[in-house]
Amino acid sequence: MEDQKRNAPLTWVGALGSILLAMASPQAGMAALTGTLAGTQQGMISFTRQNEEEADRIGIQVLQRSGFDPQAMPMFMGKLLDESRYSTRPPEMLLTHPLPESRLADARNRANQMRPVVVQSSADFYLAKARTLGMYTNGDNKLGTDLLNAWDKGNIRQQHAAQYGRALLAMESNNFDQARKTLQPLLNADPQNAWYLDLATDIDLGQKKTSDAINRLKNARELRTNPVLQLNLANALLQGGQPGEAATILNRYTFTYKEDGNGWDLLAQAEGALGNRDQELAARAESMALVGQLEQAISLLSSASSQVKLGSLQQARYDARIDQLRDLQARFRPYQKM
Repeated sequence: MEDQKRNAPLTWVGALGSILLAMASPQAGMAALTGTLAGTQQGMISFTRQNEEEADRIGIQVLQRSGFDPQAMPMFMGKLLDESRYSTRPPEMLLTHPLPESRLADARNRANQMRPVVVQSSADFYLAKARTLGMYTNGDNKLGTDLLNAWDKGNIRQQHAAQYGRALLAMESNNFDQARKTLQPLLNADPQNAWYLDLATDIDLGQKKTSDAINRLKNARELRTNPVLQLNLANALLQGGQPGEAATILNRYTFTYKEDGNGWDLLAQAEGALGNRDQELAARAESMALVGQLEQAISLLSSASSQVKLGSLQQARYDARIDQLRDLQARFRPYQKM
Protein backbone atom coordinates (compact mmCIF):
# COMPACT_ATOMS: atom_id res chain seq x y z
CA MET A 1 0.00 0.00 0.00
CA GLU A 2 2.87 2.37 0.83
CA ASP A 3 4.46 1.61 -2.55
CA GLN A 4 1.21 2.49 -4.30
CA LYS A 5 0.94 5.81 -2.46
CA ARG A 6 4.58 6.60 -3.17
CA ASN A 7 4.30 5.84 -6.89
CA ALA A 8 0.95 7.58 -7.46
CA PRO A 9 2.45 11.09 -8.04
CA LEU A 10 4.94 9.66 -10.55
CA THR A 11 2.09 8.01 -12.42
CA TRP A 12 0.17 11.27 -12.62
CA VAL A 13 3.27 13.17 -13.78
CA GLY A 14 3.93 10.56 -16.46
CA ALA A 15 0.32 10.67 -17.67
CA LEU A 16 0.30 14.49 -17.75
CA GLY A 17 3.58 14.56 -19.67
CA SER A 18 2.17 12.08 -22.19
CA ILE A 19 -0.91 14.27 -22.72
CA LEU A 20 1.25 17.37 -23.29
CA LEU A 21 3.41 15.41 -25.72
CA ALA A 22 0.27 14.29 -27.57
CA MET A 23 -0.56 17.93 -28.28
CA ALA A 24 2.66 18.20 -30.28
CA SER A 25 2.78 14.66 -31.67
CA PRO A 26 -0.36 12.53 -31.20
CA GLN A 27 1.37 9.23 -32.04
CA ALA A 28 4.29 9.84 -29.69
CA GLY A 29 1.93 11.02 -26.95
CA MET A 30 -0.26 7.90 -27.18
CA ALA A 31 2.81 5.68 -27.12
CA ALA A 32 4.11 7.43 -24.01
CA LEU A 33 0.71 7.20 -22.27
CA THR A 34 0.45 3.49 -23.07
CA GLY A 35 3.90 2.90 -21.65
CA THR A 36 3.10 4.82 -18.47
CA LEU A 37 -0.13 2.87 -17.86
CA ALA A 38 1.54 -0.46 -18.66
CA GLY A 39 4.28 0.30 -16.16
CA THR A 40 1.69 1.15 -13.53
CA GLN A 41 -0.20 -2.09 -14.22
CA GLN A 42 2.99 -4.14 -13.95
CA GLY A 43 3.76 -2.44 -10.66
CA MET A 44 0.33 -3.38 -9.34
CA ILE A 45 0.84 -7.02 -10.40
CA SER A 46 4.19 -7.13 -8.61
CA PHE A 47 2.59 -5.49 -5.59
CA THR A 48 -0.19 -8.12 -5.56
CA ARG A 49 2.28 -11.01 -5.78
CA GLN A 50 4.33 -9.62 -2.92
CA ASN A 51 1.21 -9.36 -0.80
CA GLU A 52 0.16 -12.93 -1.63
CA GLU A 53 3.59 -14.16 -0.54
CA GLU A 54 3.42 -12.09 2.64
CA ALA A 55 -0.07 -13.45 3.41
CA ASP A 56 1.18 -17.02 2.90
CA ARG A 57 4.14 -16.40 5.20
CA ILE A 58 1.94 -15.00 7.98
CA GLY A 59 -0.64 -17.76 7.48
CA ILE A 60 1.96 -20.51 7.93
CA GLN A 61 3.27 -18.81 11.06
CA VAL A 62 -0.24 -18.55 12.51
CA LEU A 63 -0.85 -22.26 11.80
CA GLN A 64 2.37 -23.27 13.53
CA ARG A 65 1.82 -21.02 16.56
CA SER A 66 -1.75 -22.30 16.95
CA GLY A 67 -0.58 -25.89 17.22
CA PHE A 68 -1.47 -26.96 13.68
CA ASP A 69 0.82 -28.64 11.19
CA PRO A 70 2.38 -25.91 8.96
CA GLN A 71 2.65 -28.49 6.16
CA ALA A 72 -1.15 -28.33 5.88
CA MET A 73 -0.96 -25.08 3.89
CA PRO A 74 1.25 -26.33 1.02
CA MET A 75 -0.69 -29.62 1.04
CA PHE A 76 -3.95 -27.69 0.59
CA MET A 77 -2.41 -25.50 -2.11
CA GLY A 78 -1.17 -28.61 -3.91
CA LYS A 79 -4.66 -30.10 -3.90
CA LEU A 80 -6.11 -26.87 -5.28
CA LEU A 81 -3.49 -26.82 -8.01
CA ASP A 82 -4.15 -30.46 -8.93
CA GLU A 83 -7.91 -29.83 -9.08
CA SER A 84 -7.52 -26.88 -11.44
CA ARG A 85 -4.62 -28.16 -13.54
CA TYR A 86 -6.80 -29.78 -16.21
CA SER A 87 -9.87 -27.60 -15.78
CA THR A 88 -10.94 -25.03 -18.36
CA ARG A 89 -12.05 -22.75 -15.54
CA PRO A 90 -10.22 -22.74 -12.20
CA PRO A 91 -12.06 -22.38 -8.87
CA GLU A 92 -13.47 -18.90 -8.24
CA MET A 93 -10.89 -18.16 -5.54
CA LEU A 94 -8.00 -18.77 -7.94
CA LEU A 95 -9.34 -16.20 -10.40
CA THR A 96 -8.49 -13.41 -7.97
CA HIS A 97 -5.73 -15.22 -6.06
CA PRO A 98 -3.60 -17.07 -8.65
CA LEU A 99 -1.64 -20.10 -7.53
CA PRO A 100 1.50 -20.44 -9.67
CA GLU A 101 4.04 -23.21 -9.05
CA SER A 102 6.42 -20.65 -7.55
CA ARG A 103 3.92 -19.73 -4.84
CA LEU A 104 3.43 -23.39 -3.94
CA ALA A 105 7.20 -23.98 -3.86
CA ASP A 106 7.69 -20.94 -1.63
CA ALA A 107 5.02 -22.19 0.81
CA ARG A 108 6.67 -25.62 0.94
CA ASN A 109 10.09 -24.10 1.63
CA ARG A 110 8.70 -21.98 4.47
CA ALA A 111 6.84 -24.92 6.01
CA ASN A 112 9.95 -27.13 5.81
CA GLN A 113 11.90 -24.57 7.84
CA MET A 114 9.45 -24.80 10.74
CA ARG A 115 9.33 -27.32 13.54
CA PRO A 116 6.76 -30.01 12.65
CA VAL A 117 3.64 -30.21 14.80
CA VAL A 118 2.21 -33.63 15.62
CA VAL A 119 -1.56 -33.41 16.13
CA GLN A 120 -2.94 -36.27 18.21
CA SER A 121 -6.42 -37.43 17.22
CA SER A 122 -8.90 -37.34 20.10
CA ALA A 123 -10.86 -40.24 21.56
CA ASP A 124 -14.03 -38.73 20.06
CA PHE A 125 -12.42 -38.85 16.61
CA TYR A 126 -11.74 -42.59 16.79
CA LEU A 127 -15.16 -43.38 18.26
CA ALA A 128 -16.87 -41.26 15.59
CA LYS A 129 -14.84 -42.99 12.88
CA ALA A 130 -15.81 -46.42 14.20
CA ARG A 131 -19.51 -45.54 14.33
CA THR A 132 -19.49 -43.90 10.90
CA LEU A 133 -17.73 -46.82 9.22
CA GLY A 134 -19.88 -49.37 11.04
CA MET A 135 -23.33 -47.83 10.62
CA TYR A 136 -23.52 -45.04 8.05
CA THR A 137 -22.10 -46.46 4.82
CA ASN A 138 -25.33 -47.33 2.96
CA GLY A 139 -25.47 -50.87 4.29
CA ASP A 140 -21.87 -51.64 3.28
CA ASN A 141 -20.07 -52.05 6.61
CA LYS A 142 -16.54 -50.69 6.26
CA LEU A 143 -15.40 -51.26 9.85
CA GLY A 144 -13.06 -54.14 9.01
CA THR A 145 -10.96 -56.36 11.24
CA ASP A 146 -7.73 -54.95 9.76
CA LEU A 147 -8.52 -51.49 11.11
CA LEU A 148 -9.65 -52.84 14.50
CA ASN A 149 -6.52 -54.98 14.81
CA ALA A 150 -4.36 -51.97 13.96
CA TRP A 151 -6.13 -49.94 16.64
CA ASP A 152 -5.52 -52.75 19.15
CA LYS A 153 -1.79 -52.07 18.75
CA GLY A 154 -2.14 -48.30 19.03
CA ASN A 155 -2.58 -45.87 21.91
CA ILE A 156 -5.24 -46.18 24.60
CA ARG A 157 -7.73 -44.09 22.61
CA GLN A 158 -7.39 -46.41 19.63
CA GLN A 159 -7.68 -49.50 21.83
CA HIS A 160 -10.93 -48.23 23.34
CA ALA A 161 -12.23 -47.43 19.85
CA ALA A 162 -11.39 -50.97 18.71
CA GLN A 163 -13.38 -52.46 21.60
CA TYR A 164 -16.25 -50.06 20.93
CA GLY A 165 -16.14 -50.99 17.24
CA ARG A 166 -16.40 -54.71 18.01
CA ALA A 167 -19.39 -54.07 20.28
CA LEU A 168 -20.98 -52.03 17.51
CA LEU A 169 -20.42 -54.78 14.93
CA ALA A 170 -21.99 -57.34 17.27
CA MET A 171 -25.01 -55.08 17.77
CA GLU A 172 -25.37 -54.56 14.01
CA SER A 173 -25.38 -58.36 13.61
CA ASN A 174 -28.19 -58.59 16.23
CA ASN A 175 -25.80 -60.39 18.58
CA PHE A 176 -26.94 -58.21 21.46
CA ASP A 177 -25.55 -60.32 24.30
CA GLN A 178 -22.06 -60.24 22.81
CA ALA A 179 -22.40 -56.53 22.10
CA ARG A 180 -23.33 -55.81 25.73
CA LYS A 181 -20.52 -58.00 27.07
CA THR A 182 -17.96 -56.21 24.88
CA LEU A 183 -19.22 -52.72 25.68
CA GLN A 184 -19.74 -53.14 29.43
CA PRO A 185 -16.06 -52.69 30.52
CA LEU A 186 -15.92 -49.40 28.61
CA LEU A 187 -19.21 -48.27 30.13
CA ASN A 188 -18.05 -49.21 33.63
CA ALA A 189 -14.88 -47.16 33.20
CA ASP A 190 -16.67 -44.13 31.72
CA PRO A 191 -20.42 -44.36 32.49
CA GLN A 192 -21.21 -40.85 31.19
CA ASN A 193 -19.47 -41.22 27.82
CA ALA A 194 -22.11 -40.23 25.24
CA TRP A 195 -20.77 -42.68 22.62
CA TYR A 196 -21.03 -45.61 25.02
CA LEU A 197 -24.47 -44.52 26.26
CA ASP A 198 -25.71 -44.21 22.69
CA LEU A 199 -24.62 -47.75 21.82
CA ALA A 200 -25.85 -49.15 25.15
CA THR A 201 -29.35 -47.77 24.54
CA ASP A 202 -29.32 -49.19 21.00
CA ILE A 203 -28.57 -52.58 22.55
CA ASP A 204 -31.31 -52.07 25.17
CA LEU A 205 -33.86 -51.29 22.48
CA GLY A 206 -32.67 -54.20 20.37
CA GLN A 207 -33.43 -56.49 23.31
CA LYS A 208 -36.81 -54.76 23.94
CA LYS A 209 -35.56 -53.39 27.27
CA THR A 210 -37.15 -49.99 26.77
CA SER A 211 -37.33 -49.18 30.50
CA ASP A 212 -33.58 -49.72 30.84
CA ALA A 213 -32.92 -47.48 27.84
CA ILE A 214 -35.21 -44.72 29.17
CA ASN A 215 -33.67 -44.78 32.65
CA ARG A 216 -30.14 -44.85 31.25
CA LEU A 217 -30.79 -41.81 29.06
CA LYS A 218 -32.67 -39.81 31.68
CA ASN A 219 -29.66 -40.18 33.98
CA ALA A 220 -27.20 -39.05 31.29
CA ARG A 221 -25.38 -35.90 32.35
CA GLU A 222 -25.21 -34.58 28.76
CA LEU A 223 -28.89 -35.15 27.96
CA ARG A 224 -29.78 -31.44 27.86
CA THR A 225 -26.94 -30.58 25.48
CA ASN A 226 -26.49 -33.72 23.38
CA PRO A 227 -28.97 -33.97 20.46
CA VAL A 228 -28.18 -37.65 19.83
CA LEU A 229 -29.13 -38.62 23.38
CA GLN A 230 -32.30 -36.51 23.14
CA LEU A 231 -33.37 -38.32 19.97
CA ASN A 232 -32.54 -41.68 21.53
CA LEU A 233 -34.69 -40.86 24.56
CA ALA A 234 -37.61 -39.79 22.36
CA ASN A 235 -37.28 -43.00 20.35
CA ALA A 236 -37.13 -45.11 23.52
CA LEU A 237 -40.22 -43.36 24.90
CA LEU A 238 -42.08 -44.06 21.66
CA GLN A 239 -41.13 -47.72 21.78
CA GLY A 240 -42.11 -47.78 25.45
CA GLY A 241 -45.61 -46.50 24.72
CA GLN A 242 -45.09 -42.96 26.03
CA PRO A 243 -45.77 -40.75 22.96
CA GLY A 244 -46.82 -37.73 25.03
CA GLU A 245 -43.45 -37.35 26.73
CA ALA A 246 -41.73 -38.13 23.44
CA ALA A 247 -43.70 -35.37 21.67
CA THR A 248 -42.71 -32.85 24.36
CA ILE A 249 -39.03 -33.64 23.82
CA LEU A 250 -39.35 -33.66 20.04
CA ASN A 251 -41.21 -30.34 19.85
CA ARG A 252 -38.30 -28.72 21.68
CA TYR A 253 -35.82 -30.65 19.57
CA THR A 254 -37.29 -29.65 16.20
CA PHE A 255 -37.48 -26.03 17.34
CA THR A 256 -33.72 -26.08 17.98
CA TYR A 257 -32.64 -28.45 15.19
CA LYS A 258 -35.04 -27.55 12.40
CA GLU A 259 -32.89 -29.15 9.70
CA ASP A 260 -32.72 -32.63 11.25
CA GLY A 261 -35.17 -34.86 9.42
CA ASN A 262 -34.87 -37.57 12.09
CA GLY A 263 -36.49 -35.26 14.62
CA TRP A 264 -39.43 -34.48 12.33
CA ASP A 265 -39.94 -38.17 11.49
CA LEU A 266 -40.07 -39.14 15.16
CA LEU A 267 -42.35 -36.20 15.95
CA ALA A 268 -44.75 -37.35 13.22
CA GLN A 269 -44.83 -40.80 14.84
CA ALA A 270 -45.46 -39.32 18.28
CA GLU A 271 -48.25 -36.99 17.12
CA GLY A 272 -49.82 -39.83 15.14
CA ALA A 273 -49.82 -42.06 18.22
CA LEU A 274 -51.50 -39.25 20.17
CA GLY A 275 -54.17 -38.85 17.49
CA ASN A 276 -53.08 -35.31 16.57
CA ARG A 277 -53.61 -35.75 12.85
CA ASP A 278 -52.90 -32.16 11.80
CA GLN A 279 -49.62 -32.01 13.74
CA GLU A 280 -48.58 -35.39 12.36
CA LEU A 281 -49.14 -34.12 8.81
CA ALA A 282 -47.27 -30.88 9.53
CA ALA A 283 -44.26 -32.79 10.89
CA ARG A 284 -44.21 -35.05 7.84
CA ALA A 285 -44.39 -31.95 5.65
CA GLU A 286 -41.26 -30.51 7.27
CA SER A 287 -39.44 -33.80 6.69
CA MET A 288 -40.43 -33.73 3.00
CA ALA A 289 -39.39 -30.09 2.63
CA LEU A 290 -35.91 -30.88 3.96
CA VAL A 291 -35.29 -33.28 1.05
CA GLY A 292 -36.64 -30.86 -1.55
CA GLN A 293 -40.07 -32.45 -1.98
CA LEU A 294 -41.79 -29.09 -1.74
CA GLU A 295 -44.98 -29.98 -3.61
CA GLN A 296 -45.60 -32.97 -1.34
CA ALA A 297 -44.85 -30.82 1.71
CA ILE A 298 -47.38 -28.19 0.57
CA SER A 299 -49.98 -30.90 0.00
CA LEU A 300 -49.46 -32.28 3.52
CA LEU A 301 -49.69 -28.82 5.07
CA SER A 302 -52.87 -28.11 3.11
CA SER A 303 -54.36 -31.28 4.57
CA ALA A 304 -53.20 -30.23 8.05
CA SER A 305 -54.81 -26.80 7.57
CA SER A 306 -58.13 -28.41 6.65
CA GLN A 307 -58.06 -30.49 9.85
CA VAL A 308 -58.17 -27.53 12.26
CA LYS A 309 -60.76 -24.89 13.09
CA LEU A 310 -61.38 -22.36 10.34
CA GLY A 311 -59.72 -19.04 11.14
CA SER A 312 -57.76 -20.45 14.09
CA LEU A 313 -54.19 -19.47 14.93
CA GLN A 314 -53.02 -22.98 14.05
CA GLN A 315 -54.57 -22.72 10.60
CA ALA A 316 -52.89 -19.34 10.10
CA ARG A 317 -49.54 -20.94 10.97
CA TYR A 318 -50.02 -23.76 8.48
CA ASP A 319 -51.11 -21.33 5.75
CA ALA A 320 -48.12 -19.07 6.42
CA ARG A 321 -45.78 -22.04 6.12
CA ILE A 322 -47.43 -22.98 2.81
CA ASP A 323 -46.72 -19.45 1.55
CA GLN A 324 -43.06 -19.80 2.58
CA LEU A 325 -42.71 -23.08 0.70
CA ARG A 326 -44.37 -21.62 -2.40
CA ASP A 327 -41.85 -18.78 -2.31
CA LEU A 328 -39.07 -21.38 -2.16
CA GLN A 329 -40.59 -23.16 -5.13
CA ALA A 330 -40.60 -19.95 -7.14
CA ARG A 331 -36.96 -19.23 -6.26
CA PHE A 332 -35.74 -22.70 -7.22
CA ARG A 333 -37.90 -23.17 -10.32
CA PRO A 334 -35.35 -21.60 -12.74
CA TYR A 335 -32.69 -24.06 -11.59
CA GLN A 336 -34.93 -27.07 -12.22
CA LYS A 337 -34.92 -26.25 -15.95
CA MET A 338 -31.13 -26.20 -16.21
